[in-house]
Amino acid sequence: MSNTKKVVLVSHQFSVVVKSMEKSLKELQYDVILMEDDYETLTLGLGNIDALLLYLQDSVLSDHKKVKELFLLCDTLKDMDKKMFLIGTDQDKDVFMKGVPGFVDFPWFSRPVDMKALIREMETEIKRQATMKEKKKILIIDDDPFYAKMISEFLKVSYTVDFVEDGMKGIAYLAANKVDLILLDYEMPVVDGPKILEMLKMHPDTARIPVIFLTGIGTKESIKRVLSLKPQGYVLKTTTSQDLLKTLDEFFEKQKMGNK
Repeated sequence: MSNTKKVVLVSHQFSVVVKSMEKSLKELQYDVILMEDDYETLTLGLGNIDALLLYLQDSVLSDHKKVKELFLLCDTLKDMDKKMFLIGTDQDKDVFMKGVPGFVDFPWFSRPVDMKALIREMETEIKRQATMKEKKKILIIDDDPFYAKMISEFLKVSYTVDFVEDGMKGIAYLAANKVDLILLDYEMPVVDGPKILEMLKMHPDTARIPVIFLTGIGTKESIKRVLSLKPQGYVLKTTTSQDLLKTLDEFFEKQKMGNK
């Protein structure tokens, strides 16, 4: 069903309680996916999830790799302006909040879970996300996290924005998420912007995604080199946030007019 809402329920072990929650959600016509706690993989697919439930056991905190992944998951969700729903025991709550400080930004449901209250909050969040999805989605690929975060925060007023810090992470992100535009840093170590653009054009799923280059060099020769790759445009990193927003607004307006 096209209107079925996808709920991902993550747990270290698929206990009787977890299976019971899955059954309850399916009876309410949710498309439920049970997933083991591979938070790194989960982070890459967040754009396709309507609601994310984490069923937490305290043993997770003894696994340093998983704790590190949970930090990244919290940061990614916060950047996406998206909630997840934490499920655990009353006695574990303080331990988790200290172990993963980012958890304080997300609602906590104590076991045994009040399913009506959980679903009510889930639906509120799903409706909010649906409104956000009406916005065009932009992915920033830039190895300067300070610059990427700064412009993403500014652009979030008008667009849905995510960013990654290198080209290969961008490729992995695009394998699991759809975007309307890529802002691609021209000068990056290891794999630079032109190489990433070449890789995107080689794959049918990404070949038609518009790309605008971000460049810190504004000489005539460098601009000529950028334009020879035939992106949809370029923006100097010295451009003000207001002018960048104006450029993007004009790009999408032209695109809209061209599709009529």
